[in-house]
Amino acid sequence: VAGMGGHAGWERGGAASAAGGPQSVVADAPTKANADLTSLIPVDNDRDEMIYEQHVVTLANPFFEGRGPGTRGNRMAADYLEYHFKNFGLRPAFAPEDGEVESTFFQPFTAGSESVASELEVSFKSAKGMVNLRPGTDLTVLGFSSDADLQDAEMVFVGYALEEAGPDDGSYSSFKEEDDLTGKVAVMLRFEPMTDEGKSRWRDADSRGRSNWTGASGLSGKIRNCLRRNAAGIVIINTPGADDARTEKLETTAATAGWMRKQDVPMLLLTPEAGQKLIGAADAQGRSLMDLRRVADEQSEHGLIALSGGTLRLSTKLERKPRTTWNVAGVLAGRGDLAEQYVIIGAHYDHVGYGYTGGSRNNQLGVIHPGADDNASGTGGLILAADLLSRTYAKLPADVSARSVLFIGFSAEEMGLIGSRHFVRENPFSATAIYAMLNLDMIGRLRNDKLEVAGTGTGAGLRELVVPQLEAAGFDVDNQPGGRGPSDHASFYAASIPVIHLFTGLHSEYHTPDDTVDLLNVEGAVDITHALCDLTLRLATRAEGLEFTSTDRGGGGDQGDRAQTTMASVKVRFGIGPGSYAEDEAGVLVGEVFPDTSAALAGIVSGDRLMKWNGEEIADVGSWMEQLAKHTPGDVVQVTVLRGEQEMTLPVTLKAREQRDQ
Repeated sequence: VAGMGGHAGWERGGAASAAGGPQSVVADAPTKANADLTSLIPVDNDRDEMIYEQHVVTLANPFFEGRGPGTRGNRMAADYLEYHFKNFGLRPAFAPEDGEVESTFFQPFTAGSESVASELEVSFKSAKGMVNLRPGTDLTVLGFSSDADLQDAEMVFVGYALEEAGPDDGSYSSFKEEDDLTGKVAVMLRFEPMTDEGKSRWRDADSRGRSNWTGASGLSGKIRNCLRRNAAGIVIINTPGADDARTEKLETTAATAGWMRKQDVPMLLLTPEAGQKLIGAADAQGRSLMDLRRVADEQSEHGLIALSGGTLRLSTKLERKPRTTWNVAGVLAGRGDLAEQYVIIGAHYDHVGYGYTGGSRNNQLGVIHPGADDNASGTGGLILAADLLSRTYAKLPADVSARSVLFIGFSAEEMGLIGSRHFVRENPFSATAIYAMLNLDMIGRLRNDKLEVAGTGTGAGLRELVVPQLEAAGFDVDNQPGGRGPSDHASFYAASIPVIHLFTGLHSEYHTPDDTVDLLNVEGAVDITHALCDLTLRLATRAEGLEFTSTDRGGGGDQGDRAQTTMASVKVRFGIGPGSYAEDEAGVLVGEVFPDTSAALAGIVSGDRLMKWNGEEIADVGSWMEQLAKHTPGDVVQVTVLRGEQEMTLPVTLKAREQRDQ
């Protein structure tokens, strides 16, 4: 979600050249009344709820590592989809890969890059002898550091490497004004000053009693503090005694590559045990790592502590390699005159992994984000729908024509709709053959039967087909005509393809480690999946064409003329969760305001509607994103909001997007 460091950004055009969409796809052959055909869907609530729950429990299991692209768990999730698609008798959707002879369910693509360290040797020498540290066990080379060949470098303990920090007057500093690190390796602690219980001294624990670090704890700022003082290298130690699970694990070089831009000095992350070896051997006064931690916890300005008892040797090379992930798709073959047209059901199966690939909303980097609602819930619905519809198609009367259904799990959605954009541009059949795309993203938290349905204005007559059916199924439909939004349907809309997005709304656990299976409404998600199957069958057997209609303000036209705006291009965080992405009304409805953000500090509250940005009208979420992308941290903008019937203009100082690097 733009401005909250969360969900994916979205495509603002760029795919229309690959398609053009089914502007007027007309089937001449008559079909049976498709309302009668929906009775063939083999609905069994008890069975379907049990199977659906198995899917989401499996995908959200920690063993799948939050399904972040580049993780082993992401590939296992892809394999999980392939297994079930094969089991349902679906046809592989893609041509053979290089060197293969058979079609495949996998469509590989690259999503950014990852760092790999090689030729790595780390040791330190002291009066007590030489100590070698083991890569992967004692330490990790951070993926944004440089190649290195340091020999007998001096080391200096810099505490938490903070300056002008703390909640009150910002008087805490690890440095004195005259401190200089030229030619020296800075040895710092992770996080920030903490209590004896290992929690932050500067912010109370969260509602579950866990450490709740301030923004000062992020590594980027601490690293920059050392680099400004000309450090020749940086060693970060997982702080002993910290009440944070990340101290017990080492990040990988690949996982840390996205924490910040590549720097000009080598940087290591050490376990507490390895840190103790280093401090125990190098501190001339014989203090332990915990002794030095207490100095850093208590003193507001302790200055540098020379580790004169030893020197560091570090040799390493880093290379960047493309990060590969996969869309996974299978085809349920249609029949008759409609068989060469396609209804697509999609859901992204990736999530943000350990918080790096797509953003942890509460900045708990290095902790598995299970993504139960986002989007194991939609992926479970995708698999269940493939099961039910494959059995339904097997029972269709011989004289019924039906469009093919393509079931696809997208990856790298959280990184900016990368997988769905790749599919639209490289799809295995003509995009003009795509009748409609139905997207399942976060269907697991149905509350009071309220179901958000976006895209109803993207096809002529689509609203009249979709909304009454869902209302008849018992849902309180929040009808949103627009086809844009922060999920994969936007890539298809940008290619002039009618879309529908089913969504049960944001919540406080979104993009946090707390998005867990126990909070899902399994019965509600299965009801949504049943309604999706009903809708899919109606669309698949519908004789009429489905003409694309643009819902962009200011007219339709070629979507490719619209500017592209993704989260990667936005450097600031506004601090709201939009209340809607695809509504008719102008402006951006504020659904949630997050604490300590630009919006909160400016006095913006939930229920406000953003109407103008520096005097320029805000048409919708997309145009607001384009405004955000123009700014850098520290800019002050005048934001006009509508609160009830009162319009007011508030100055907002834009903060940088949160550090992704604790």
